Amino acid sequence: MLLGLLLSGIVLMTESPTQVVVHHEAFAKMPAMSMTFRVPAGTKLQPGERITASVDTSTEPWSLSAIRVIGAAPTAPNLRPPNFLKVGDRVPVIPFVDQTGRATTLAALHGRPYALAFIYTRCRDPQMCPFVSGKLHYVQTHTAGTRAALVEVSLDPAYDRPPVLARYGATYGADPRRWHLLTGDPRTVLDFAARFGILERSAGPETIVHTERLAIVDSTGRIVRFYDGAAWRPDEVARTLARTS
Repeated sequence: MLLGLLLSGIVLMTESPTQVVVHHEAFAKMPAMSMTFRVPAGTKLQPGERITASVDTSTEPWSLSAIRVIGAAPTAPNLRPPNFLKVGDRVPVIPFVDQTGRATTLAALHGRPYALAFIYTRCRDPQMCPFVSGKLHYVQTHTAGTRAALVEVSLDPAYDRPPVLARYGATYGADPRRWHLLTGDPRTVLDFAARFGILERSAGPETIVHTERLAIVDSTGRIVRFYDGAAWRPDEVARTLARTS
């Protein structure tokens, strides 16, 4: 149990009167990431506000106290009220463009299970998008010979056009026959991400803070599992894909 740790971060979303999602900077042994925290009843926080707070790790979720708003984020938060997807739901079919420049939809993967993650290519946080893509390389290698596919959807679709995605994919050894990096119309793509609980907002000209979530989708296009955060184990995801039909 750790008490009195000092957190600094940006409020992404108010989940309830006593819970908020904060993208925090690294503190103690915690890397920078987005997490849900408990806050005292009556706490009024707005998406985009920068805060400092003391953290109590003895509760679940962890609790914030002595919360101090130190300023607004550089730009207004890019948040929408989505119709969140849940296990058992079908993945929405929207138009994408992949890293080869080909127009596609996720319906093209019918008959194949896949893992679906959200990244942006300019991310420099080693515990976030690069971490996720590196682990997906492991999954790609350890599901070779199966029908499993991998999908990464860009959270920076205006910048992450097909040539950018192709270079990014090559960095991680992405086989475009099995590993699909997708972009498209920014509003459509970000609305799609929001339905998966991916909350994103700009924190500078080349920086996006966002929640992390990976979905496992079966061969019929239905969501069978979510992994929240970036700490999922690639060996477990590989095994889950291998047994998902």
